[in-house]
Amino acid sequence: MAGEANITDVAALDEFRRALIKFREEVGVAVAEADSEVKSTFVWLERDRMLHWRRMVPRLDEELVGAKSALYRKEMQTMGTGKRPSIIDEKKAVERAKRRAEDARDRLEKTRRWLATLDRDVSLFKGAMSPIATMIDRDLPDGILRLRNMALALEAYLATPTVSLGEQLERARTKVASMRRGGDAQSAAEEAQADRERAELESDERALAAARDEALRAIGERPASGERSS
Repeated sequence: MAGEANITDVAALDEFRRALIKFREEVGVAVAEADSEVKSTFVWLERDRMLHWRRMVPRLDEELVGAKSALYRKEMQTMGTGKRPSIIDEKKAVERAKRRAEDARDRLEKTRRWLATLDRDVSLFKGAMSPIATMIDRDLPDGILRLRNMALALEAYLATPTVSLGEQLERARTKVASMRRGGDAQSAAEEAQADRERAELESDERALAAARDEALRAIGERPASGERSS
């Protein structure tokens, strides 16, 4: 890897991951509530109000017919003196029945228009919510998993000693070479011990490098099918 990573707090990644998890939950609840509200409004208009006014219109029309018949009969009546009885109450009843019938037909027509408008708006709402649904179901879980993998990789990276094993190995080699040049006596056992130490250092360096590379590769991994972040 070229350059150096300026890492000050790996825990910040975990905090950000937890914040994303909470954000995903809150957005999911808000979207579900909005969708439920839209559906309940549509059902209320279609199955409650529409059916109600469809029943009320013919019923109120019948009441209007009845009020007009009562008015007509009253108009045909004559009193013993030859005068006609008052029809003020019957006329008022006809006007009330007419207003109620007209109001019912108006409400039925408005309910039809509201249903048509709501149906169009629901389609627009679903189209607008599609990117958010994708974010909730795919993008956020993917980002949450990537943050976890990044934290694991960075922890492995930070676990690398400040003085790398390669540098320690080089220093050991330099020390042995210096001792030989300086004429320091070194027994066969000491030389064998030095060789073993160099071999162990090289083995440890290879193992650590492999572990670090494996952790860093995890950054690029995507969640398997069906996997959920927690």
